[in-house]
Amino acid sequence: MNSIGDFAEKLILGNVADIKEGKSLPPKLEEARAASAGAPAKDVSRIEVPDDMMRQILGEGFTPQESTPVESIPELVWEQPEEEAPAPEPSYLTEETGQQLVSLLEEVKGLVADLKEMTGTGTGSIGVHLGPPCEDPMKGQAPRGYRSPKKNKKSALRDAIRNKLR
Repeated sequence: MNSIGDFAEKLILGNVADIKEGKSLPPKLEEARAASAGAPAKDVSRIEVPDDMMRQILGEGFTPQESTPVESIPELVWEQPEEEAPAPEPSYLTEETGQQLVSLLEEVKGLVADLKEMTGTGTGSIGVHLGPPCEDPMKGQAPRGYRSPKKNKKSALRDAIRNKLR
């Protein structure tokens, strides 16, 4: 041993190896066993549950695995090779096609600028109401809602009692 660090490393690696081999429990499980007064829990990792019980508990959605899983997937082999399409012959750029491309690019740049202007200013919409202004549709109609209060409260009370007795 060279130092205390080497000793601690060997101790930790030994504990990890014991946990991997199943000779000892991990630290958290060891604490849980100590807290439960040393009563060990049963190991249920190797218990096999019958298919009838699984079907009864899980219902109709359960399908038993009766066949063994396949270890490898077979490869698909095509017997007829696909014919490759001949590559199109390259066309050369002439001055006429270049001028057409330049005019198209200028048109696209103008459209992009218009779109930027529409989305960059405000909310990007033109407006809610695009029609001409109109008159108030409620103008000239009888007012709706509550009745206006009468000036003489005594006459209002008298009218209410009279209407009630009728």
